[in-house]
Amino acid sequence: LSLKYVYVMEVKDNSPANLSPTPVEVGDQLVGINGEECIGSPFKEVAGLLAKEPTKPLTFRFFRGTKQDLLEAVGREDWVPTDATITALEPDGKETQVTRAAGANVRDALIEEEVQVYNIAQGRFTNCNGKQLCGTCIVEVLKGQEFTNSKSLDEENFLRKMPENYRLSCCLNVYGDVKLKTRPKTNKKLIEFT
Repeated sequence: LSLKYVYVMEVKDNSPANLSPTPVEVGDQLVGINGEECIGSPFKEVAGLLAKEPTKPLTFRFFRGTKQDLLEAVGREDWVPTDATITALEPDGKETQVTRAAGANVRDALIEEEVQVYNIAQGRFTNCNGKQLCGTCIVEVLKGQEFTNSKSLDEENFLRKMPENYRLSCCLNVYGDVKLKTRPKTNKKLIEFT
């Protein structure tokens, strides 16, 4: 998964990409679409460029080499994180910082550090152990949302009546530093246990 620096993951046999005078190869990085630069653009922006003029044929420009080679070739020094620090604020004010490799799952990282992510006081005695079934591991992303994966359709549907920055920690992967609040108020009418 790459949130930025869109690259070729597969080339079909006998496709225009395979049959072009300079064939496109797996790993080639997409740097331009119809004359517009997209170096380092998030996937959502690249998809927007692809759909911009649906009746116009698409012209692609690729770069062959590493991401660092690309950045050096265009004179940019973008920082691409290899690890992510999760700063978790608990309801009692306790703050915990956890550093993991980029792409780490928030629920798993916090549980390993004994940070309580489950809001069991809001109607459930148990949780689903990260299977996206119970909805008790909601977090509020305060900072760094751009360094998280997109919501899946299921997660989006589950959280549809909550603020946009609420996420299920079991579905949340981080690719840079984020700050979040565990067990935020959801205003759901659930049974509370004491």
